[in-house]
Amino acid sequence: MNTPEKKWKVATTKLRSKNYKPLPLKRIYILKKNGKKRPLGIPVMVDRVFQALYLIALEPVAEYYADPDSYGFRSYRSIADAIQSCHINLSRTTSGKWILEGDIKGCFDNISHEWLMEMIPTDKTVLRKWLKAGYIYKNKLFPTEEGTPQGGIISPVLANMTLDGLQSKINQRFKRKKINYVRYADDFIVTGESKEILDNEVKPLIEEFLKERGLVLSQEKTKITHIDEGFNFLGFNIRKYEGKVCAT
Repeated sequence: MNTPEKKWKVATTKLRSKNYKPLPLKRIYILKKNGKKRPLGIPVMVDRVFQALYLIALEPVAEYYADPDSYGFRSYRSIADAIQSCHINLSRTTSGKWILEGDIKGCFDNISHEWLMEMIPTDKTVLRKWLKAGYIYKNKLFPTEEGTPQGGIISPVLANMTLDGLQSKINQRFKRKKINYVRYADDFIVTGESKEILDNEVKPLIEEFLKERGLVLSQEKTKITHIDEGFNFLGFNIRKYEGKVCAT
């Protein structure tokens, strides 16, 4: 009979990279507010533990290179910090009043495997095995040719590392303009002094950055608004009210 002690001993003997082969993930779908379904890939317990071990080594590297105004899936950072950053960037008298609301289409599902293999500083053999493990849905095995599954322990850090670097690109290109950037996971905003700058200069820069990583902006959700109209970000509505920027 299997006991917790026996299971523990079996599991610990498998935590070696030599001959390691992850099992396909279990695919489930959860309903989103808009009626669409979000796919989740759930690894078996041994693979979750293996990913957690690699995450211990990878996370400090990710933190070192992370964008300063990235707040999702990071220790000691929260949605409240992201909203505070929005408030700071929009409340100054010299702040830009236009906001590009960015949303990446299927970010986790579409990240380029080639980009990950080239740029993520970890064991490439193990990383490839995770990326190509496939998934099982309704008792059928499906291949995974792109993306990193939502549900994997290491996936949020891989997604963050994929998107890190965009803030520095924006800052370098627009040094003397009122451009500010705030990101939480794959949702982000960019503030600017005019709609034209955001639409004609900032947005193409973002699209070029994402294309290298196999990603595109969602045309449905990406839009440009004025602070007087207000915008929704991370469950808050942010707008100017009686001369002050408020988040409700």
